[in-house]
Amino acid sequence: MISALCINLGKGKTELHEPERSSKIDDFVQNVASEYKPDIVFSQDAYATKHLEKITTNLSNNIEGSSFVLKKNVINENTKDHVGIFLNEKIYQIIDIENECRKVLENKRVANADFFNEDKRAVLVLAKTIIGGQKFLLSSFHAKKNKINDPQREKHIIEFFSYLEGVAERVKPDHILVGSDTNHRMKLFERRTKTNKFCVKVLLYDYPENCERKIKERNVYDFFMISPGLIPTSADPAVFNVDSDILDHHPLFMRFECPVSNTTSNTTSNTTENTPVYTT
Repeated sequence: MISALCINLGKGKTELHEPERSSKIDDFVQNVASEYKPDIVFSQDAYATKHLEKITTNLSNNIEGSSFVLKKNVINENTKDHVGIFLNEKIYQIIDIENECRKVLENKRVANADFFNEDKRAVLVLAKTIIGGQKFLLSSFHAKKNKINDPQREKHIIEFFSYLEGVAERVKPDHILVGSDTNHRMKLFERRTKTNKFCVKVLLYDYPENCERKIKERNVYDFFMISPGLIPTSADPAVFNVDSDILDHHPLFMRFECPVSNTTSNTTSNTTENTPVYTT
């Protein structure tokens, strides 16, 4: 079994100064780490490097026997907008796949020079369990929000799926897990792309009634995405109703059963036979 937290660290309209806000985020991470003990944490949005380092420390200090490291892409150096994956090195060995990611993008851009042209919006990591040797292709993804319409964003998300699939075909993971802020109404996306096949399924859910974003009628934008072999242990993720002065989005937590795969890859391709796929 694996467990994951997905947390968008961006701030909305808040009167809190960043040191105070980051201190409250530290408190939240410490509490979640102590109670839920995630193996993996996906993060997105603008957050200072020094504060990200505190999250690494808080995870390691509040989960007994753990040692977390952060793998990230910086989308914007000025705002420190990022996508990150915090991993417990006591559980996972991190395998370098930078060349595989680069080759996939190069190959895709032969036919389409603008393919996933903001590739820093997704960080991909291949993690192998120290016990058991299962391989997980992990990604934190933050879709474009501004200066883009819904059809363009859907194209952007589909290109991310294609990129993810291409890397999976090269590195042959047993499972794929994504933590994301899609900035998009994914139920509508599912209806519009119902004939498409993707290597992951978006785990749709609604906010609980008491959540601030539900009360304010805000869209659900944060999702886990999984390949066919992963099995959620609950119908919906746990949603943390963190005050919007601290976090603009509600963090998510979920556990997954991960049976040993009989195949070398749980990805889909028009040219690969006998691989599990999702049709939206």
